[in-house]
Amino acid sequence: MKPIITKSTDAGITKTDTGGFVGYAARFLNIDRQGDIILPGAFQKSIQDFMDSGGLVLSDHENKTSAVIGTLNDATEDRSGLKVDVTFSATKTGQEIRTLLREKAVRKMSISFLAKPPERLSKKQVGELWDRMGYKPSATQIKLSEKGANLIKEVSEIIEVSVVPIPANADASIISVKAHSDDDETPIPVVDAKHLSELFRRAELADSILTAAKR
Repeated sequence: MKPIITKSTDAGITKTDTGGFVGYAARFLNIDRQGDIILPGAFQKSIQDFMDSGGLVLSDHENKTSAVIGTLNDATEDRSGLKVDVTFSATKTGQEIRTLLREKAVRKMSISFLAKPPERLSKKQVGELWDRMGYKPSATQIKLSEKGANLIKEVSEIIEVSVVPIPANADASIISVKAHSDDDETPIPVVDAKHLSELFRRAELADSILTAAKR
């Protein structure tokens, strides 16, 4: 049985007008705390199946119906990562998560998936990959690359995406959050909060950035 991989992400949140959020459930090319790099295009073969299955969007990876926070409208890859567009549910859980985003208590996303076996890269190969892809690593990323990395080239199944308050990548950071009234466009900084995700015992955490919150 393939282990379930869970990748967590920090969130930069801004306002839209449809009652949900747009954000990155996974980020490409950076090394996470488990030493993994996700290659651009890794989700291409699994996105449509995820959408067709209803695209499960949870709070904290909890495997129960009361943890569902909204409806997945879209999931696409761009140069930065896997972007999802979600409409909040009118349920208690959905509205509680929306409130936490507004109150700056939560700022991350996470994704759980099954992947093909990764390719092991040396430090030199990581650097060559970054150069080839035009990725500009931070000092922390350069330090992490000293031990090499595991390159995830293909995700065979996306299981779910979650809003979570704990990142695996210390470099992940929030951009901003906006109020949900139509006449308030002022960005508000979001602060860190900590939480332990317990759904998948074999899961590995990583980072991504949630980029937009909606009304």
